[in-house]
Amino acid sequence: MNAEMQVAPVLMPGPQTRSLSYHNWVHLNPGDRVIVKRSGFAPEHGTVDDVGEDASYFWVWIDGRRRTLIFHGDGSAIQKILP
Repeated sequence: MNAEMQVAPVLMPGPQTRSLSYHNWVHLNPGDRVIVKRSGFAPEHGTVDDVGEDASYFWVWIDGRRRTLIFHGDGSAIQKILP
Protein backbone atom coordinates (compact mmCIF):
# COMPACT_ATOMS: atom_id res chain seq x y z
CA MET A 1 0.00 0.00 0.00
CA ASN A 2 1.47 3.32 -1.06
CA ALA A 3 -0.21 6.30 0.56
CA GLU A 4 0.83 9.87 -0.07
CA MET A 5 1.68 11.87 2.99
CA GLN A 6 -0.22 15.12 3.30
CA VAL A 7 1.19 17.98 5.30
CA ALA A 8 -1.26 20.33 6.94
CA PRO A 9 -0.04 23.84 7.72
CA VAL A 10 0.23 24.60 11.41
CA LEU A 11 -0.19 28.20 12.46
CA MET A 12 1.98 29.09 15.41
CA PRO A 13 1.08 32.15 17.43
CA GLY A 14 3.50 35.04 17.11
CA PRO A 15 5.41 36.33 20.09
CA GLN A 16 3.50 38.30 22.68
CA THR A 17 4.51 41.94 22.55
CA ARG A 18 3.87 45.22 24.30
CA SER A 19 3.99 48.52 22.44
CA LEU A 20 6.36 51.01 24.03
CA SER A 21 5.90 54.74 23.65
CA TYR A 22 8.98 56.94 23.92
CA HIS A 23 8.20 57.57 27.60
CA ASN A 24 8.47 53.82 28.29
CA TRP A 25 11.91 53.37 26.73
CA VAL A 26 13.28 53.84 30.25
CA HIS A 27 12.10 50.24 30.84
CA LEU A 28 14.32 48.82 28.07
CA ASN A 29 17.46 46.94 29.07
CA PRO A 30 20.36 45.50 27.10
CA GLY A 31 19.37 42.02 25.94
CA ASP A 32 15.66 42.81 25.59
CA ARG A 33 14.11 41.52 22.37
CA VAL A 34 12.18 44.08 20.34
CA ILE A 35 10.42 44.60 17.04
CA VAL A 36 11.32 47.87 15.33
CA LYS A 37 8.83 49.34 12.87
CA ARG A 38 10.20 52.20 10.77
CA SER A 39 8.58 54.02 7.89
CA GLY A 40 9.50 52.39 4.59
CA PHE A 41 10.84 49.19 6.17
CA ALA A 42 9.32 45.85 7.07
CA PRO A 43 9.17 45.20 10.84
CA GLU A 44 12.60 44.07 12.07
CA HIS A 45 13.39 41.90 15.08
CA GLY A 46 16.42 42.76 17.14
CA THR A 47 18.13 42.85 20.52
CA VAL A 48 18.65 46.01 22.57
CA ASP A 49 22.39 46.64 22.86
CA ASP A 50 22.58 49.87 24.86
CA VAL A 51 20.18 52.49 26.22
CA GLY A 52 21.11 56.15 26.66
CA GLU A 53 21.26 57.54 30.19
CA ASP A 54 18.09 59.57 29.67
CA ALA A 55 16.46 56.80 27.57
CA SER A 56 15.93 59.22 24.67
CA TYR A 57 17.80 56.81 22.39
CA PHE A 58 18.94 53.21 22.29
CA TRP A 59 21.01 50.95 20.07
CA VAL A 60 19.55 47.71 18.74
CA TRP A 61 21.20 44.86 16.84
CA ILE A 62 18.82 44.00 14.01
CA ASP A 63 18.88 40.20 13.63
CA GLY A 64 21.48 39.13 11.08
CA ARG A 65 22.20 42.66 9.96
CA ARG A 66 23.51 45.71 11.73
CA ARG A 67 23.48 47.85 14.83
CA THR A 68 20.92 50.66 14.50
CA LEU A 69 20.35 53.82 16.53
CA ILE A 70 16.73 54.48 17.50
CA PHE A 71 16.02 57.93 18.91
CA HIS A 72 13.07 60.00 20.05
CA GLY A 73 11.49 61.71 17.07
CA ASP A 74 12.76 59.34 14.35
CA GLY A 75 9.26 57.91 13.81
CA SER A 76 10.07 54.37 14.96
CA ALA A 77 7.41 52.27 16.66
CA ILE A 78 8.84 49.84 19.22
CA GLN A 79 7.30 46.64 20.52
CA LYS A 80 9.00 44.74 23.33
CA ILE A 81 8.80 40.97 22.95
CA LEU A 82 7.65 39.52 26.25
CA PRO A 83 9.39 36.46 27.70
